[in-house]
Amino acid sequence: MTATLHTALIIAPQDTARVVKTALADTPELAIIDADTTVDAMEHIFGRTLAFIVMDLSLAKIDSHAIADGLSRLNHTQIPPLLLVADTARLPDLYDNVPPLLLDHVIKPLEPVLVRAKLLLFLALFRHRIAVGQSIQELEKVYSRFMDQHQSSLSETALTKDTLALSSAFGNQVSPFLSKIQAGAYFLQQAKDIPPRLRQGVNQIRTAADHISRVICQLRRSQNKRMDSQIWFQDKTGKNRPGRILFATPFADDFMIFQHYLTGKIEAGLFQADSTDQALEYVAAHRPDIIFINHRLADGSGLHLLEKLIRLRTRAPVIYIVDKRHTDAGAAAIATGAYTFLIQEQTSAMDMVDTIQKTMARARLTYKVQGARDRIDLISRRDHLTRLLNRSWFNRTLALEMSKARRYLQPLSLLLVEVDQFHACNETYGYKTGDIILTACAARIQAMVRDLDVVCRFAGEKFGIVLPNTPITMAKILAERIRQNIGDNKIQVGTRMIPLTISIGMACFEAKNSGAENPGPKSQDPTTISGSDLVQQALHALTLSMEKGGNQIQS
Repeated sequence: MTATLHTALIIAPQDTARVVKTALADTPELAIIDADTTVDAMEHIFGRTLAFIVMDLSLAKIDSHAIADGLSRLNHTQIPPLLLVADTARLPDLYDNVPPLLLDHVIKPLEPVLVRAKLLLFLALFRHRIAVGQSIQELEKVYSRFMDQHQSSLSETALTKDTLALSSAFGNQVSPFLSKIQAGAYFLQQAKDIPPRLRQGVNQIRTAADHISRVICQLRRSQNKRMDSQIWFQDKTGKNRPGRILFATPFADDFMIFQHYLTGKIEAGLFQADSTDQALEYVAAHRPDIIFINHRLADGSGLHLLEKLIRLRTRAPVIYIVDKRHTDAGAAAIATGAYTFLIQEQTSAMDMVDTIQKTMARARLTYKVQGARDRIDLISRRDHLTRLLNRSWFNRTLALEMSKARRYLQPLSLLLVEVDQFHACNETYGYKTGDIILTACAARIQAMVRDLDVVCRFAGEKFGIVLPNTPITMAKILAERIRQNIGDNKIQVGTRMIPLTISIGMACFEAKNSGAENPGPKSQDPTTISGSDLVQQALHALTLSMEKGGNQIQS
């Protein structure tokens, strides 16, 4: 997979351009283009999206004010950051055209490290701008999809209501005439002097009337069943249980109507909260199954409560209630995280029950999908044999802990452990025995480290151990304990007892101000060392340990 290519513009003489390109040599996703005149520069500025611009003010053919004026004509979200290169500290005033946060400068002679730092900051800003734009597009898609689903749900509910209303009206209007037809047919059947052919027609009429009567009875039973059936909630085992429904509203009348709508329809306790704080207290104490939020609360907007519930990762689905004047708030609620919204003046008991049923079904599906995603995520982190974290998560963990170590000036140690003569053991005892050895070593190492330490399968028969806030002196003590534990305890495979030894390579990052009493030989300036540097140091030490015969520790 190739990285996304970004473009940067350099308006500078060859010596300045050479320094900039050298400083960014390790950023293959960045394409650098050159311009040496104002006309060329303006064509590039208006012809493409730029990550940043480097402009050397000493270039004779460049009008810095004209270029800044061209930048000001761009959309404010498209203005690229501008780095000025000057011979002196006196710079042209360009702040009227370029926002202050997008303008910086360096003085000649150029320091490559400083130029690199500033341009990488500009590049990171550009990447974040792209990510924000993509997020907005995705949000608009999600919003559109949710609104389509909401309209579809409303249409389905309205169609159901219309069908039931028409069937009820049909039964009410037809029943009186049907009764008269049935009565007339009955009397005609009782008449003795009626001709045979007419009697046959009367019998058919009465049969048809009886059939229509049965259809009307079925429609009424269906309607009554729909209106009278109770909705139950389910526990983790799938058994029905009473639910808990919270309605956050300061209006007692609204809550009474809410109770009236759901009484006899849903087996649940209904609770009212007047304010955001009261609602949050109830959620924390009772964990409701569904939460209704009125747009108007005693202490502010219902959107504020919804945002807090989303930040708290509340599992209960939220249904937002608005009036006709605040339908936009319903759309905002869905964008924030509500499942759906209802317009108070257009909501009936049937609407409320249908919405709760669909919300519960959607919530159950969401929980199942989230559970599957969590399981997939767990599987993707783990090595299938040893159940340790895999190499990918080792790299992520090391990068994270390195960032913490730099920020808080704490030591960070890394151990790479390899089983000695592992390939010979595989050839002698078989690959299944090799798997047993790796699994046993992984379990022993995992049992000897702290909870905050991270043990991973680095590669093949190698294990990586990341030791946060651990100086090299403490790391050596742990490494020796691991070496002795595996060396003193043979691995039992069937009836055989197989002796094992391990080699360990160590590396340590210790910031100059971390207060370590005995800085390790591999400690470096915190501005230069990286996680990959630490890994290379540990690999070099591990190779040295193996070359010296194994069963030892090197740093």
